[in-house]
Amino acid sequence: MSVFLTVMILSLNLGRSGGAIKPVVTFTPNWRNIIFYDDVTLTCDVPSTVPEEPRTYHWYKDKRSIPGDHQRLHITSSRVEDSGDYQCQTIGGDISDPVFLNVTEHHVILQRPPSAIYEGDPLTLRCHHVKDFNAINTKFYKDDQEIKSSESDSTFHIPNITRSQSGRYKCTKQIHRYDISIVQEHSDVSFISVKELFSPPEIKVTPSRIKAGDNMTLEDSGKYTCEVRTRSDTVRKMSDGLYIQIHDYTVQNIIRLVISGFVLSAAVCFIYFHNKW
Repeated sequence: MSVFLTVMILSLNLGRSGGAIKPVVTFTPNWRNIIFYDDVTLTCDVPSTVPEEPRTYHWYKDKRSIPGDHQRLHITSSRVEDSGDYQCQTIGGDISDPVFLNVTEHHVILQRPPSAIYEGDPLTLRCHHVKDFNAINTKFYKDDQEIKSSESDSTFHIPNITRSQSGRYKCTKQIHRYDISIVQEHSDVSFISVKELFSPPEIKVTPSRIKAGDNMTLEDSGKYTCEVRTRSDTVRKMSDGLYIQIHDYTVQNIIRLVISGFVLSAAVCFIYFHNKW
């Protein structure tokens, strides 16, 4: 009889939905929040395994058609009114999921990518300030604890983010306006939620009871674990330990026979001597 150790991944969520392939709206620069007068380009990316064919594109903002029939939609000198959910579509194809662009009038904003963040992803945050103002002394915080301070670097980078790094992120900058001589500190906050890429694996044994000879010996008894990791090796997860006990029923049966023999002999002797007395 063969013994199978089955590795089960309880759930697998790669952040991809099934069904038909949809186009995806991406931003350049890749931020979902910008300051008024910033420029941004929206691109309608259509996954395809065939050579690129001429396509006509349709663009939508808040589910209403807007001018534009090319793959890229340029927004220059953005205004607060440009905020909204953007979608794109090709003729005969599916419409993309909405991607929100937020245009604010703040002096400082904490910028983050528009897409969902999964464990193992690289993440870059940017402390961005309004055009034509001088800014110095950038600081980053996580849950009110300072994690970086720089006079010139406005970014904070995490190479492989983990779920434990979810939290409330904040950045501050000192802004010097040209029309006044004073320096003022401005800040912005963003909550980063890191999604689980996949659950830890689980080991199951078939059959549930194993005896010596089932392609395993008594020496195979012990604690077994397994590990699942991504191809890029950025995420690793270990299963709980499973103890496997190999039963040697041959030895057990011999022991039972010996014990039974002693018990039977003792019973015979007891009856014999009891009757003799």
